[in-house]
Amino acid sequence: MNSSVKRLTEAAILSAAFIIITMVALSTGLGYGLYLDFGVPIIFALIYFRCEFKYTLMCGISSVILILLVLGNFAAAILVSQSFLLGVLCGYLIAKKSEIFDDLYLGSIIGVMFMILIDIYARNIIGYSFMQEFQGYVDYMNNNTNILEAINNYLPFIKINLQVVYYLLIAIFPFGMVFSIYFISIMCAKRLRILNENGKRKYFMMRSMRNYGSFMCIRKKYFYSGLVYVILINILKMTDISLSNVYLNTIITCVEYLSYYFIFRDTHVLIGNYINIKFKNKSINLLYLIITLLLLFIIFKITILVYVLISIYMDRRFNLREKQDYIVNSHTLKLMEIYKI
Repeated sequence: MNSSVKRLTEAAILSAAFIIITMVALSTGLGYGLYLDFGVPIIFALIYFRCEFKYTLMCGISSVILILLVLGNFAAAILVSQSFLLGVLCGYLIAKKSEIFDDLYLGSIIGVMFMILIDIYARNIIGYSFMQEFQGYVDYMNNNTNILEAINNYLPFIKINLQVVYYLLIAIFPFGMVFSIYFISIMCAKRLRILNENGKRKYFMMRSMRNYGSFMCIRKKYFYSGLVYVILINILKMTDISLSNVYLNTIITCVEYLSYYFIFRDTHVLIGNYINIKFKNKSINLLYLIITLLLLFIIFKITILVYVLISIYMDRRFNLREKQDYIVNSHTLKLMEIYKI
């Protein structure tokens, strides 16, 4: 049988099975919650590994349309479409030739955009926007000084900015979703033996994360791209130019926070590994961690700047990033040879 016809047939069968399972789950009330948030995206990630992008996309679109027409439930169709997009995204990232933290960084950014698109879609259909509603709550609490003073009294060393908390929570949600779906999909696909070579490599990298996670970083091009983005956004903030569009503001700010996290994680890892190799003393490593946490709470942006400059200098001088990649890839290849996959 022609491979295209085979994939199309498999996609049709899997789509039919998914629609039946989803309709039963939603009609009984069991589908809301974990199934829509995790079950649906993992199913579509597995379909992607089996049928590739084109047929998985057809499967997802047809499933959403049929669920909408049969159940007439707009809210369920919106949630299924969001989960379906996240599943296809994670399937694509796992199957492509890249590193795990590159995937998580890109996946989190695209996940934010998916969340914004779904919110716009929901607003146009049911007339309600979750983000605009939460933005109204934040504006109200920011304008109410009594509430802010009561919160800050419990944390005298940290000034709580509810606007920052709002954007931080929005950024964390797609990151957590992508992170969970990504790794669960890899484990399920490994059990079903449908991972390609890139997926198998990432499976063993995932298995080694406990021991070698401190050597895993994003690529230089993503590191410097994120750094340039953060610098440009901070320059834009200095000009006092404000954007009135809630969605555009949310995307720009959430991507900034995600970039801060991955940039700082890389700098912290590079400097920490150098200290560990140089001194080989757990007490010094603990002291470095405590100092880092204190500086982040007291002078966040200055700490980020100093750590970034130090890590760039150390990487250029000692080529640390490439050495860390070599350690991780060598260990991964050995595991693949041992298990012969």
